[in-house]
Amino acid sequence: MTTRVARRYAKALFSLARDAQALEPVAAELRQLRQAFDDPAIAPVLASPLMTPARLVSLVDQLTQHVALSILTKNFLRVLAENRRLDQLVGVYDHFEALHDRALGRIRVTIRSAAALSPERQREIVAAFEQRTGKTVLATAITDAALLGGVLVEAEGKVYDGSLRTQLEHLANEMAGARTYL
Repeated sequence: MTTRVARRYAKALFSLARDAQALEPVAAELRQLRQAFDDPAIAPVLASPLMTPARLVSLVDQLTQHVALSILTKNFLRVLAENRRLDQLVGVYDHFEALHDRALGRIRVTIRSAAALSPERQREIVAAFEQRTGKTVLATAITDAALLGGVLVEAEGKVYDGSLRTQLEHLANEMAGARTYL
């Protein structure tokens, strides 16, 4: 979940990266950093009051010596460190990715199904959402046995639920609410 602070930093970085024509490299670098900063053991360290801005900047400098990053991304990390906002990096990445997707006319969808979908079926679902949205769809398929059957698609904050589990729940609710006059 992104906070307002993370959104503001993401918008600023996105604007700088777009102006420098470096959206793709910065997005890739942020993705790499997100994986490192998403570690549950790191979050408390970054948010600790013992970590002064100077210590955080030193940490960033040490990190950037071992990871190949653009000057833009290195400077951005230093700004986060100086303002004690390194703990917001995961949220910054999430919002940056959304801005990047929007700029490129694409959306991300998650397709959940009870059993693994065939490549053809997955392409059909992707094609349907591309037609519906007019955007390029980047799909992630997840198997979830709790659905029992059918598919559930999450796209642009909406859920399209065609799962058997939900259909059975609706049927049970209808049956529970039905009255007989015998």
